[in-house]
Amino acid sequence: MVRSGSPAANDAERAASAWAARAGERPALSPSVDDAAGLLSCAGELEVRVRALESLLCAGVPFMVAGAYAFFAYTGIFRDTKDLDVMLEERDMPAAFRALERAGFETELLDPRWIAKAHAGERFIDLIFSSSNGLAVVDGGWFEHARPATILGHSCLIAPVEEIIYTKAFVDERERYDGADVNHLIYACGDEMDWERLLARFGPHWEVLLAHLTLYRFVYPGARSRVPAWLMEELCRRTLDQSRAGDAPVRVCRGNLISRRQYTHDYEKLGLVTAPQAAAPEPEVARVPLCRKRRRHGSRRRAGRGEPGGPERPAAEGEATRLRKPVP
Repeated sequence: MVRSGSPAANDAERAASAWAARAGERPALSPSVDDAAGLLSCAGELEVRVRALESLLCAGVPFMVAGAYAFFAYTGIFRDTKDLDVMLEERDMPAAFRALERAGFETELLDPRWIAKAHAGERFIDLIFSSSNGLAVVDGGWFEHARPATILGHSCLIAPVEEIIYTKAFVDERERYDGADVNHLIYACGDEMDWERLLARFGPHWEVLLAHLTLYRFVYPGARSRVPAWLMEELCRRTLDQSRAGDAPVRVCRGNLISRRQYTHDYEKLGLVTAPQAAAPEPEVARVPLCRKRRRHGSRRRAGRGEPGGPERPAAEGEATRLRKPVP
């Protein structure tokens, strides 16, 4: 289930309406670069985000919204944010750059491994096509399982909850740890998540998933069943098999996959080997799990298996409208 709206939803809707009124007819949003740059230079933060969304939508660039807006849509937790996170495939970056530049943004490829930015003065939009550790590359599967939501007055796709969890699970810096976000997403969406697909995403790094699920069970002991029993049994089986097998033959430290700085001592002083930032899933992932048990939720439906077309349904007064993912 997805909440329509975003952080500061009322302000965002007003910003969207104001921008549309100034721009005129929405399909004709193609001012000259000079005019667009002038508008953006004095526009407010929300208006810049609206303009970026409109530019990408009008240009037909495939993208998904992530970050604080998607987190709010899934959990209802408000979080002030300094920017707008847009997820897209790397092959669509040139088209996104052209669309944003026509709208007056200045674009730059900040890190060719995973991120670009579009600037409007001091304000900016993040264009993300992978995670910083190189594991969570945006691909067609993201779009296949993305969900609809209304962001800043526009119908957009938001990144799938499974992929959001996958990317956040590897964020373990001294100044930032996304474990609480993972817990909140599981608590809000666990009953409807595609756990098999999430497990396949983690591939050989399934221990990271187990670590987060263990913490989730500690934080929410009254909602342990939102993580299916077959998954915990499978991860525990792997852990036991791995323990019996003993140490890995290579002096490897996989800390580089969860932090850019916290494990430099291990590499520079202890001579340990960094883990590769891309790896094929282990063969066992393809067959997991063989003996799973179906969840028992009478009134709840798994995401993507609801009524055809994903109709809207009214929410309680004062709460944002929720949208069900349409059947592929």
